[in-house]
Amino acid sequence: MVTLQELRDLRLGKLGTAVSHWEQMVRKLTALAQGGDGGANAADFAAKVKAADWKGDNATVTKAFTTRTAQQFTDILTEARSIHAVLRDAHTALAGHQRSLTSAVDRWHAEKISFDSGGRAYGGSRHADNSATAEHVPPERLQAAATEIAAILEAASEADRIASRALHRHARSTHDFDETGYRSLKDADRAQGLADLNAALQLAGKGPDMTDAELERFNTLVRQHRDNPAFAENFATRLGSVGSLELWRELAGGPHEGPRAGRARAELLADTQKFLGTTLATASHGTSPAMTSWKSGVIAAGDDRIGAYGPYGFQVSSALMRHGTWDTGFLTSYGTKLIEFERSDPGYGGTKNLWSLSPQQQLDYPRSDSPLTAGDPMHGFLQALSHNPEASLDFFHGETGGRNGLHEISNFDYLVDKSSESDHPRVWPTDFNGKTPGYEHLGHALEAATLGYPHDAVNPRTPALDTPHHAQERESRLTLMDRLVRYYGDSETIDQQDGIRPSLARMAAGHIDSLNYSVANFGDSGEMSGRDLVYEKDRYHLKDFDRGASRSFLRALAGDPDAYETLSSAQQLYGTSMMAAAGSAAHAESIGLQSIYMHGAFDEARSEAIGKEFADDAERRNHELEKQAAWRGYVTSAVVGAGVGVGTALVTGTGVGAILIPVAIETVGGAVETHVETQTMDWLKANEHDNSTEAIKTMDDAHIAGENRAMTPLLAWAKSQGLAPHEVSELSSNAESMYVKGGNFSDTDNGRR
Repeated sequence: MVTLQELRDLRLGKLGTAVSHWEQMVRKLTALAQGGDGGANAADFAAKVKAADWKGDNATVTKAFTTRTAQQFTDILTEARSIHAVLRDAHTALAGHQRSLTSAVDRWHAEKISFDSGGRAYGGSRHADNSATAEHVPPERLQAAATEIAAILEAASEADRIASRALHRHARSTHDFDETGYRSLKDADRAQGLADLNAALQLAGKGPDMTDAELERFNTLVRQHRDNPAFAENFATRLGSVGSLELWRELAGGPHEGPRAGRARAELLADTQKFLGTTLATASHGTSPAMTSWKSGVIAAGDDRIGAYGPYGFQVSSALMRHGTWDTGFLTSYGTKLIEFERSDPGYGGTKNLWSLSPQQQLDYPRSDSPLTAGDPMHGFLQALSHNPEASLDFFHGETGGRNGLHEISNFDYLVDKSSESDHPRVWPTDFNGKTPGYEHLGHALEAATLGYPHDAVNPRTPALDTPHHAQERESRLTLMDRLVRYYGDSETIDQQDGIRPSLARMAAGHIDSLNYSVANFGDSGEMSGRDLVYEKDRYHLKDFDRGASRSFLRALAGDPDAYETLSSAQQLYGTSMMAAAGSAAHAESIGLQSIYMHGAFDEARSEAIGKEFADDAERRNHELEKQAAWRGYVTSAVVGAGVGVGTALVTGTGVGAILIPVAIETVGGAVETHVETQTMDWLKANEHDNSTEAIKTMDDAHIAGENRAMTPLLAWAKSQGLAPHEVSELSSNAESMYVKGGNFSDTDNGRR
């Protein structure tokens, strides 16, 4: 495995020189083998050999020798072209991975995260004299940083492995030149996958009888070729659909079933589940008749038992679907069959009885912390959706039923809507402690559907909007988000689905632009007040979620500390960018005041929640307020630093994945186009720690800190405009009024402040 230091310090000059030399060699050998430069060449020689009138021994010996000699020039050209292609693509790949590493390290440094030579992430900064300064960084961000760096290092290692193996293959031809070669590094990867296929199948044929050493070898093969379509598709089809499921069922449950598996074996099986699942996910994208049959077979086996008294096919396949990116069409068909099967209630005891597993049946490694819900295949299916935004969006806009005695119900209503108006929603299996872990996976799938990128993406990309199809996808995401805003309008509804709140906050942050647009409609005055022009509705493809629904949704979220942090950081960045990019001072001021209004709403919701929760415990209440203030200093630094070079959406985030915050500045903190943008963002950066130094002791102090945070972008804009003191005073008065109005907007009870 290539280390961080090795990739960072890698000098590609010699490899680049080798590429140039082999390119020249190919040109010379082409002329020697095929002609074209007027000189002697093997093609002419072969033609003359063929046309000559050979007699006696010459006809049998000399002719064969000279023909083979001429062919050798073609073979040496083939080998030279192959070597050049491998070296060229290896150089391109390694240079790209080196750039990605540099960019990622710089981006994480902006969040005060550094790395050791092996890629381990830690909070702090290392200086030129090799001294280090420790910094507190949330564990989730450290994990996200380490995950991104590990992915880059693994990709670089794979490029190195494939190139090395390809070159060694040519080097082994000591007495002859190869008749076949590689057109590219990808072609070499494909050929190597096919070469390893039989070895992987032979090991798979042993199933649970594989020794630990053999299982480790099997894991290595499927790990190396998990993204290789040639290997993956042939591996899947030769195992067969049911055979693929039987392989994992037997491995997961034997020879030492369930809890009796030793630690070493369990760790190997965790790798098997991950890499086998990812390999089959790659295979699912195949469109050959054999792969189409395999996918249909996996779905058809869903309601069958795998093995005598074994788990259902859905349970086995969903365990593997936790990993990789599965095909959109396959996921849609699979999800439809899964829901229709459990709605038919074949176990006559609901989902909990239908999907229960015996203690000896284990399908997930490491063992699930939720023993009563470990067999629920909806978890793995939703995780698969969370890694495929297109499939997730299609699924939540789809429906099941209308046949086989089942009434038609939308997938959204079945999985999400638990209101009294919903017709037979899903009853989610719960644990002994009353928790329902499935809602966390539901939230992740909804994130992918509404935001347009995988929920755990460390460095997500803004969904494209450059074609009518992309615009339609954006509209579909907004329509789904609109349903969520209207449904999750109170804390009780959110709390009933434990684990979904963080995802809802991330979705709200990702759609903070449409939420601002929706709220800016007092008394239905949006059209007459020029709201569409101020927020550039058509340019940014915004949607009105309804002012009242948006208020209820944001109030329900902002009362939670983590959700409040996510929303507040998103609002500050969005409001700042919109002001900086506004076409006129009037529009900038209008947007800035509306942003303060939103901050007032968030701060009031959070303060009220603290006041209610800790009304009789002043010490704990003050502790919560201190934590809130300490966070403000960190997140402002993180989001501003992380925005450099990102483009029209700013990467920030909580949890394992990042969030794309809509912003209107093309390059925040970088080579921005206008003086206003530069001054606004520089001023925000310079004042990032103001709130963190506040000694928050009372609820009133918390409000002061919130006011300071809300005013920071507006004062930055005022400075960039060179406003006179009396103009700033008037602006501040208007801002205070909007902040109070925003608080009233989300206020439900100030009695316990």
